[in-house]
Amino acid sequence: MIPTIENLCSQGTGDDQPILQLFDDKTFKIVDGAKATDVFDLGDFAFPTDGFSCISLDVNLAGGELTLFDNGLAPIVPVVPDLDADTNYARGIMLKVSYPTEDINDDTIELSDKNVILSIETVESTVFVDVPVYNLYIHFANPRSIDPLDLINRIKITNPNTLFKVDVTGLIIYGKTPE
Repeated sequence: MIPTIENLCSQGTGDDQPILQLFDDKTFKIVDGAKATDVFDLGDFAFPTDGFSCISLDVNLAGGELTLFDNGLAPIVPVVPDLDADTNYARGIMLKVSYPTEDINDDTIELSDKNVILSIETVESTVFVDVPVYNLYIHFANPRSIDPLDLINRIKITNPNTLFKVDVTGLIIYGKTPE
């Protein structure tokens, strides 16, 4: 059970707090006590891939920042670059963030303090948009599009926490543009 969750949600408290959980049958379910309700079925999910990278990273304290991928498509304003034929571009990413239970002072880390920031740069804007993430992030773009505007150009992850580092594991999926 997730510790000290009672202050975060109005539904339930402590050990009887409903939780979202991924099951072996490829479904996310809300578990409320002994009852589990189907919420989201991934049993028919498939995504074509021409390559992949598995990552396992430590993100340091207080602003530690890492680039997770860079498609190298920064536009020269006002022109958006074309995608090169027969080239792999990052088209999907799955990230899991793991947190320690105690900070560098041996104090328990509250659930409300566990967060990282994903900075996402689109090809069109060249401006990063910050998205707060707790422990799971998934994004899949069209796997065969030849339009650079359909892709995320870069994703960075930042740990804003000053008292603990985080571990990030992930899978980056690449799709090749047609020749």
